[in-house]
Amino acid sequence: MSRVSRRTMLAAAGAGIAAAATFPAPRIWAQGDFMAPAKLRAGLTPYISSGPAMIAEAKGYFAKMNLTVETTSYVDGSLSMPSLAAGELDIAGATISAGLFNLVAKGTGIKLFMERGREAPGWGSNAIMVSNALYEKGFTDLAGYKHAKGQKIGISSRGSVAHYLHTIALQKAGLTVDDVDWQWGMDPRVSLPLMKQNSIGIINLPLPGAYAAQKQGIGRVVTWSDEIDPNFVLACSAASTKLLTERNDAVVRFIMAIMQANKDYMDCAKNGDPEILKIMAEGTKLPVPVIDETRPRWTYMVLDGQPNIPSIMAQQKYWHEKTDLLAKAVTEEQLFDLKAIAEARKRLDDKNPFI
Repeated sequence: MSRVSRRTMLAAAGAGIAAAATFPAPRIWAQGDFMAPAKLRAGLTPYISSGPAMIAEAKGYFAKMNLTVETTSYVDGSLSMPSLAAGELDIAGATISAGLFNLVAKGTGIKLFMERGREAPGWGSNAIMVSNALYEKGFTDLAGYKHAKGQKIGISSRGSVAHYLHTIALQKAGLTVDDVDWQWGMDPRVSLPLMKQNSIGIINLPLPGAYAAQKQGIGRVVTWSDEIDPNFVLACSAASTKLLTERNDAVVRFIMAIMQANKDYMDCAKNGDPEILKIMAEGTKLPVPVIDETRPRWTYMVLDGQPNIPSIMAQQKYWHEKTDLLAKAVTEEQLFDLKAIAEARKRLDDKNPFI
C-alpha cells in the first residue's frame, strides 16, 4: 500500500466524498501515525538474558521501527523499578519478586506487558551450587536438597528469585524454610569465598558465573532452576499504564523489534551464530567464548512474548500466603496489560518488516 500524506488526503477530500460513501477509506493515515518517530528510555541489565535488546539495537530493529531507545544499565532488574515508578524510565525489565507485587499493589500504575525470560526445561540459566563438602555428602542433584537440613544458604535478599527457587526445592525434598540457616545479604562476591571454605553450603548462581566458579574448584553445580520449577518466569517487561495508553504505538513497535530479536537470540542459543555472539559479548563485556560455552542454557525467550501467567500468579500466591512479604495480592487485570503484544503479533503476522 502506498503512503499518502495527510495534506494530500485533505486536498483530495472534496473530490472524493461521493466515492468515500461507496468505498471504505484506506487506513493510510493510521500507518503514518503508527510509525511516527519516538524515543523510549529503557532499563537494561548487562547480562546474557538482555540479549534480545542488545540484538534489536545492534541489528537496527529499533531503527527500522523509527524508535530511538536510550538505555540505562542496572546490575539487577529489580533496581530499575523505582526509576520506572518515578517516571525516569519508560520501560524496565521487572524481575518477578515479592517486591514487584508489592509495587503493583501500592497502586503505582505499573503493568507487565511482555515476558522477558523463563526457565524452560533444558534451558534453565540459574544454577544451584553446593560446597565441595556438601557434594561429597551426597548433594549431587535436585533430590540432594534432603541434605540441606541445617545447612547455610547464601542469598542476597528475601523475596528474590533465589529465595523462591530454594524454597520450592526444599519443599520437594520434604523440608521447610525453617530447616535451613538463611544467610541474607550475600552476593556472590561474599558467598563464593565462604563456599570455597565450606562455610556456606548452598547458593543460587546464574550463568556464566556458575561455570566459572566450578572451574575454580569453589563448589559444584548440582541442579538448575528449570528442574526445580519448569517454565518458571524470571522477568517481564513493565511500563506505566500512562505509557501503554498514551504511547501505545511506540510500545507496539518496541515489542515487534524485541520479538524479532528473540528469534535471533534463540537461534543463536542453538547454533552459536558468530554475529549474535559478538553483539552479546559487546553488550555484556564478556568474551565470546565465555558466552558461547553457556549455550544452550540461556534464559529462554518465547518468540511471541506471551507471559506464562500461571507461573507468575503462582509466585505471587506463594509470597502472599506463605510469607509475610506480601500483605495484599493483586489480580491478573491489575498486573497485566497485553493489548500491545496482541497488536504486535498481528502486525508481524500480516507483514514482517524485518524480513
